[in-house]
Amino acid sequence: MKREIDTKKLYYGFPVILIGYKDPKWRYNVTTSSSSYSLGNMITVGIRTNSNAEKNIKEYKEFTVNIPCQEILNKVEIAGFHPGQNKIGMADITYDPGKYVDAPILDECILSIECKVEHIVEYGGYTNFIASIKRRVVEESVIDEEGKLKGVEFNPIYFVGDEYQRVYRYFNDESRNLGDNIGCSAEDDGPTCG
Repeated sequence: MKREIDTKKLYYGFPVILIGYKDPKWRYNVTTSSSSYSLGNMITVGIRTNSNAEKNIKEYKEFTVNIPCQEILNKVEIAGFHPGQNKIGMADITYDPGKYVDAPILDECILSIECKVEHIVEYGGYTNFIASIKRRVVEESVIDEEGKLKGVEFNPIYFVGDEYQRVYRYFNDESRNLGDNIGCSAEDDGPTCG
């Protein structure tokens, strides 16, 4: 049986991201978010309207999405608080500038994506940046010999909760390939496998 819950927010498992951006006061800065999705060479991220990150990304029209792992959760939380401050310095985050965007690629993150803003949509006190992906870089430890992502070794932090309690969750060691649950693989092209 299901019950209606009274909450203004519901996080049903989103990866935590660190958004890097150009900041004229600190050169570069970072903020934490869990509002993103990617399709092909497009990515959308959501940030609170009128925040330091939102204002600067609107101004410069570029940013990076960086996927942290649980070993740097303290840095993730510092980046999520202290609005308008030098959060890269406060969290002692090391970085290199992007190759195609003027925003930081965070060294301690397992994956980073360089993004150019294509559209901006404001709704309900949040700004959604729809961007084209210019480059993806991944930590070598999660890339196989053929240059492909080792998905079973990729271990991001997930954000779950409501307006009353929010928690971080992590993957367990169990994984399955696409199609395993119905008896076929992504490579199959039979009548029952699409």
